[in-house]
Parts: sequence; C-alpha cells; structure tokens
Amino acid sequence: MQYLMLAGGLIFLFAGGEVLVKGSVALALHLGISKLMVAVVLVGFGTSAPEMLVSVESAILGHPELALGNAVGSNIANILLIVGITAAIYPIVVQRSDVQADTWSVVVVTVAFVAAGLIGNLSIWHGMAMIAALALYVAVAYRRAGHDGPVAGGDVEVSELTTARAIVFTLIGFALLIVGADLLVEGAVGVALTLGVSEAIIGLTVVALGSSLPELATCASAARRREPLVAVGNVLGSNIFNLLGAVGVVALITDIRTTSPLISDDLMIMLAVTVVLAILLLYVYRIGRPTGFAFMGAYGLYVAGAFGFS
Repeated sequence: MQYLMLAGGLIFLFAGGEVLVKGSVALALHLGISKLMVAVVLVGFGTSAPEMLVSVESAILGHPELALGNAVGSNIANILLIVGITAAIYPIVVQRSDVQADTWSVVVVTVAFVAAGLIGNLSIWHGMAMIAALALYVAVAYRRAGHDGPVAGGDVEVSELTTARAIVFTLIGFALLIVGADLLVEGAVGVALTLGVSEAIIGLTVVALGSSLPELATCASAARRREPLVAVGNVLGSNIFNLLGAVGVVALITDIRTTSPLISDDLMIMLAVTVVLAILLLYVYRIGRPTGFAFMGAYGLYVAGAFGFS
C-alpha cells in the first residue's frame, strides 16, 4: 500500500505542478509581467510548490528530517539532474547580465543556509528570517524585472487560457498538489520503514526527485524550445524557494535538526554543486552536452552513495 501511495503522490504532484505553472504563468502574462520575472519567480516558485507542500505535510506529521531532506535533495537534483538533462537536450547559453543577480542570490542564500545548518538546529527565528528574506527577494526581483510586456514562458501555451481559465487552472493545481503531498509523505515514511533506511535518505532521494518532476518537465520543454533563460530561471528560482520558503515554513512549525552527519554532508554537497553552477553561468556562460551528461552521472553517484551510506 505504501508503494501505491508513493506512486500516486508522485503522479498527483507532477500533474498539479504542471497545471499550477500553466495557470499562474498565464495570469502573470495577462498582467504583462516580464519574461525573467515569470521564469524566476512564477515558474521557479510554481514548480517548487510540491516541495513546499511536501515539507509542510512532513512537519505537521512529525517528520522534519523528511522535510529538510526533501528541500536539500531537490536543490541537488535541480542542479545535477535537471540542469544536466536540459543541457543534454540543448546546450544552455546565457548572457551574464541576464542571470547575474539571481545566480548570486542563489549562492548567498545557499551559503547562509548551510552556515546556519552547520552551526545548529533551525528554529522559529531562522524560519522568520527565511520568510522575510524570501519576501525581500521577490520584491527586489519584481522591481528589477518590471513590466516589460507579455512574453511566452517555456512550455506554457498561454494564448488559449483566458484569465478566468487561468484562475481555475491555478486552483486545480494547488488542490492536486495538496493531495499529492499527503500521499507522497505517507508513502515515503512507509517505504523508509519497510526498507530500513532513514527518513532523511528517502527525503533526499525519492521524495526530492518526485517533487522535482515539475521542474524537470518545464526545463526539458524549455530546452526543446531553445529557451535557456526560462530553464535557468526555473532552477534558480526553485532553489531559492526551496531553502527560504519550504524550509522556512517548516522551521516556523517545528525545530529542524541539521547537525547529523548525513544532513551535514548533503548540505556541503548542495553548496558545492551550487558553486559549480554559479561558475558556469557567471564565467563560462555555457553548459554544454558533455557537462550535462557529467552532471547526470554525478547525480547517479550521489543517489547510489546516499543509499550505500544508509
């Protein structure tokens, strides 16, 4: 039964993320919000809604390690697996000016998060600071992007969605995500008990990968359409939201233990892959197919190592 719940949760999360992104981006484009704002904030944050709901559900049910593992594992998957697959489909080429602000934001947020996690457990005060930082980031991103006029975003075909339909899509997406998060958490905990591995391991791998499916779908489609800015913006926005939003809300609900060796190691892995991505975006301006395949291979080794460590 737990495996069926896990599979059902993944399906609902994927469908919900897809519908939510289409609805929210359509609404944004009807309002004339710029492409970068759509890519980083709405697509990036919209595809991170599964991580948010899974993490909150985990915290409410008394599984904060699963919540933290979900967020950290999702960030690692976003960079190694999703950027890797995207680059393998079509090389990612960016202009430094287009991604500089958001790339540095991801680096600063990740460094601060890892430092706080290694120093001690995350408490309600950390959660309040994270939510405040997230609100500041959104406000600055909105002001920087401005209203440059409607543009297409990634795999979202908005021409067929009226404002009313976009609102319906958004609400349905959230409903599917809520159901999917509940099923995924219950199934993941059951699978962890059955396999005899820690909840953190399941969160870092199975749950993280499952809740990252919307990012994968959006980035892969953006790559096929040769929209690297949408793909990169999706990952950058998603990673910021995972740390500040998903973990921040969980920290408001319950303290999160971050000092275990397993979590500490994965925090450092997340920091390392974030720095590598930043270097590629800010100084190389290109992530080609060989790098994409190398990223995917590294993710395979990471997952194998996670289960081997358990």
